[in-house]
Amino acid sequence: MTAHLPPDEGRPANASWRRCVRTPQNLSIAAVCLVAVAGIWLVTLQRIAFEREQAVAAAMKSNAHLAIAFEQQVSRTLKAAEQVAAFVREQYLRQGPGIDLRRWVEQRVIREAMFTIVSVVDETGEIVGSSEATGRVNYADREFFRAQRDGAGDELFVSRPVLGRVSGRWQIPMSLRILRADGSFGGVVVMSVDPADFTDFSRQADLGARGLLELTGLDGVVRGRKIGDRNSFGLAAQELSWFQRRAAVPEEDFMDDGGAVDGVARIVSYRSMADYPLMVTVGTAYADELATVLQRRSSYLTMAAGATAALLVFAGLLMLALARQRAAADALQASEALFRATFHQAAMGIAHIAPDGRILGANEKFCRMLGYGSDELRARTVFDLSDADSREAARLFLAHRLSASSPGFSPEIEKPYRRKDGSILWVCEALGVVNDPHGRPDFLVAVAQDITARKDLEARLSHDALHDALTGLPNRVMFEDRLARVLESARRHGQPAAVLYIDLDGFKAVNDSRGHAAGDALLQQAARRLEDCVRAEDTVSRFGGDEFGIVLATLTRAQDCEVVAGKIVRALAMPFAVDGAPVCVSASVGAALFPGHGDDIDALVAHADSAMYAAKHSGKNRFCWEPLSDGQAG
Repeated sequence: MTAHLPPDEGRPANASWRRCVRTPQNLSIAAVCLVAVAGIWLVTLQRIAFEREQAVAAAMKSNAHLAIAFEQQVSRTLKAAEQVAAFVREQYLRQGPGIDLRRWVEQRVIREAMFTIVSVVDETGEIVGSSEATGRVNYADREFFRAQRDGAGDELFVSRPVLGRVSGRWQIPMSLRILRADGSFGGVVVMSVDPADFTDFSRQADLGARGLLELTGLDGVVRGRKIGDRNSFGLAAQELSWFQRRAAVPEEDFMDDGGAVDGVARIVSYRSMADYPLMVTVGTAYADELATVLQRRSSYLTMAAGATAALLVFAGLLMLALARQRAAADALQASEALFRATFHQAAMGIAHIAPDGRILGANEKFCRMLGYGSDELRARTVFDLSDADSREAARLFLAHRLSASSPGFSPEIEKPYRRKDGSILWVCEALGVVNDPHGRPDFLVAVAQDITARKDLEARLSHDALHDALTGLPNRVMFEDRLARVLESARRHGQPAAVLYIDLDGFKAVNDSRGHAAGDALLQQAARRLEDCVRAEDTVSRFGGDEFGIVLATLTRAQDCEVVAGKIVRALAMPFAVDGAPVCVSASVGAALFPGHGDDIDALVAHADSAMYAAKHSGKNRFCWEPLSDGQAG
């Protein structure tokens, strides 16, 4: 054959190569090689894009959870401010300018420490009572005073940050209007909060060194912003992308280029608050969130480049092998070695599965993910690796893939496997069908990526958003959800339900004398005792500090609530063992009965809270509620 003539026979040295390349077989090899290279880079780029989208989606979901938690903290702060302001207003209307706010703070009647100054201002703007010595100060020109004087509603007004005339520090005033009995304007109750207190939530959430936490008023002024360790406030918000978006979409997750803040691109989640003209924003640096993905991107590109180079070299060797028989055998061996190396050294688990579910083989990554040896896996089916309640779904999915008209890889699904040690392995998996020469399914290829850590993080974030971190009890969000369900059932069946509000007497003394660690231990023991005092269908919740709430479902009569409350008072009066020493506290318990004391969540909680304060003022260590008529007690 002329293709084998040596170059010194009168042809150029590369003529044989050009003739070899032009043969139909070698042209086919070149075409397949190009398709394979395109496939390698397509899969690599899709994998990079997929991981980036997954990382961004996970960050958005995490930030959305944090935004909800941040909103709840701000809402609790403002609700507490409303309660304090309403209480002070009520006392002022009863007692007049002689109200002694300093004594109330010292005696812990007003216990919220974050409200640095609480004052009563009359209709002319003059301070007539304050928790601190003020001298003569007039607030008639302040935004919070004008808003309450000129407004018509009975709502808490959260002002822009101002330089305090009493404290000399930057503060955010919050005010509530005072109306006299004849309906005329009688002044305001005002309290001040350090702007940094609103963004103190960053201590509970790790947003990174460039993470952003912000509380903004719908009037276009930032109440508080924290980036890393830097606090700021009083900034204009009109140029902020999330402030502009909020006008059309009340809550959203999106990518922000950071141009209006500090030039740092962030993944941002924002929410408009339901009860106040405010919005909360949480952001994490895009580069920080995608650091791991970018590292893997470099690895994927290196692997793709290496695979491309190997494939091109293999194609060249194969084309030469068609001209030389010996080279063909060598090329075949190299192809098999490349397959084994790719199969066993892949970064993801790969398994070959028979149509009946038997595992024909698996790479080392798949074996390590499940904790089995390769021989142990070959003695099992994929159904043996699934829990009993998910095996039927696995059979149906396998049958669907085998009967699908397209033999390519399926869309990726998330599914659980049971490891050898009994633990759960969550994977993102795709199944591809390999047909025999007659077009019948020969076996399936499963490609699985371990996503257990992400699933655990999602579950933990979901739990933390609804539970108190110290005691493990439901937090106020879950408490209100459970109460809403109980009230719905009570209305449907015409049965009573009740809310208990519990405050520990003497807890501050324990905290001050024994330290916060001892106080935390006492709160945890108190939580367990409260759970022991109620039924499984009731809900015990921690509102914060030393305050707890309980939802009592399906009561037979109103007196059942008193029985449970008495049980709680006795249980919490028993000594607690803290650091090996007995510690004694007591409890003041207030209650509200549905429907006698109210028909909605806010009314019942407010009545129970008021009753708890009555119990505390009556000597503590007791239960109290506003009496019901015979018709209400039912």
